[in-house]
Amino acid sequence: MNAQTRPLLPAATIGRIRQQLVARVPAEILNPFGRTADDEQALRDAITAILEDPDLELSATPPMVAAVQAAVVGLGPLQPLVADPEVSDILVNAPDTIFVERRGRLESTDVQLGSARELIELSERIAALAGRELSVAHPIVDARMADGSRVNAVIPPVGGPYLSIRKFNRLRLDLLPGGRHRRDWVTEGGLSAEMAGLLVWLVRARANVLVAGETGAGKTTFVRSLTDYFDPTERIGVVEDTAELALDNPNRFNLETLHPHDIAAGEAENRLLDVGDLVANALRMRPDRLVVGEVRMPKEAFYTLQALHTGHDGSATTVHASSAEDALFRIELLARQSMHDLTLADLRAYIARVFDVVVVLRRLSSGLRIVRELAALEGVGPEGSYALTTLFEARLRRNSAPDWVRHEGWRPSARMLARLEAQGGEPWS
Repeated sequence: MNAQTRPLLPAATIGRIRQQLVARVPAEILNPFGRTADDEQALRDAITAILEDPDLELSATPPMVAAVQAAVVGLGPLQPLVADPEVSDILVNAPDTIFVERRGRLESTDVQLGSARELIELSERIAALAGRELSVAHPIVDARMADGSRVNAVIPPVGGPYLSIRKFNRLRLDLLPGGRHRRDWVTEGGLSAEMAGLLVWLVRARANVLVAGETGAGKTTFVRSLTDYFDPTERIGVVEDTAELALDNPNRFNLETLHPHDIAAGEAENRLLDVGDLVANALRMRPDRLVVGEVRMPKEAFYTLQALHTGHDGSATTVHASSAEDALFRIELLARQSMHDLTLADLRAYIARVFDVVVVLRRLSSGLRIVRELAALEGVGPEGSYALTTLFEARLRRNSAPDWVRHEGWRPSARMLARLEAQGGEPWS
């Protein structure tokens, strides 16, 4: 239902209905993010009952119920996009220019808002749900909603109004077919069965994995897949800037950064807890493996490298990069700012002792996410560069599925074989 066909409701009527809904319906159902089908039905039933009040002079028809729901406790015309499980991002460039990402591809929609004022009011309502203020004095809001979705809103005088919603990613994929999630990377076309088998072996051999990729390449989903093969008796420490991984390992703890706007009192510089602080604290909580959502800052790189270098084998983290070499150089660039007492040669040797493999993900124009490269890091070469050995790579062909190529001759390092022997595992062949 677009802006031109929605029934228009006076502000006083909307306020009156909202008061009655708050009295009848639990607060979690009123939040437009993360509602279940049962929640939606309960909400529609409550609105229908309220509309039957003759004093409102409204009819309880399905279009009217939908209009009330959108105006009172919904996101207006955007609500169906939020509810659509195939939509991962909603990008509002103007009231009549709204794009979504569906199955990995951006596409325009015919959804429209009535005006820029309506877009601003909708953005203000979303910000208020997260306990944030969006106003001329605070024209930018970046917030996490109750279900984990991320919302970024911009209003004049900075620009826009613009609204971006990245819905919480609940996708769970096994590496190999036949797993408990009933969907997997091999069947979806993201990697070959042989690559998946090697990755499972690497996880069980307690390899430290650096996952690289550009925005939207599937890094979070891939790390989530790796953790499914962790030993359930191991204690997993998860550190993230924003809680996205949503792991279900039985023995785990989750730490999330604290931003200045998250608490009300004290000086901002004394209130901020970042990923680096949390990684340092996680080491005091006796993790067997550590999962760091993403390394973005020098402090994060410093503490993550230290943690993975001091006995937390089998850990994983991600970095924004488009190749294995770029991923290592990105880590190196960040670490140098905190580890400037090391020479470049020593720093590279240090990094090469931390990570065992680099996995590079890529999103194709078709929307398919694939493992573009799987490489082993085997120290530093004689010329001072990282000694990377490509184990598998995807060779892309126009309008065709990737060809998966295995590079023969690789043998696991003595360090990895020692870890595997301690686990009672079999060597890779």
